[in-house]
Amino acid sequence: MNPDTFDNTLSVTAHLFQAEIPKVADAGVTVVGGRLFASRIETLDGVLDWRRGDREKLIHTPIEVPGPVAAALRSYLASFDLIFGCFDFALTGDGGVPEHWTWIECNPNGQWGWLPDAPEITAAFADILEKGSAP
Repeated sequence: MNPDTFDNTLSVTAHLFQAEIPKVADAGVTVVGGRLFASRIETLDGVLDWRRGDREKLIHTPIEVPGPVAAALRSYLASFDLIFGCFDFALTGDGGVPEHWTWIECNPNGQWGWLPDAPEITAAFADILEKGSAP
């Protein structure tokens, strides 16, 4: 989007604009009590945002979160006194490893029940509830 094309119609509500990132895939990381559950998300239809594509056709592949990224996610949640968050990243590069992780957002109430590792995420929440606190 070119900011020079904006007009007064934008003044009626708040907006959030993000730069378009030329990515090879997305990564979703769900953090529960310090445990990380991560997957690389790819679409077959080439949509810019996988949320606009067909969820039944998404390709989820388990992915290792780089150490500095994992530390930053835990620190982010700790700074807000949260034990849970769903983080979205754009993966850039040529598709090889290592790829560059560009942070997009943290959703403190993200949905995870549809993810392939939902049973493990559920167990992580159960562990916290059973112990009465996060590790």
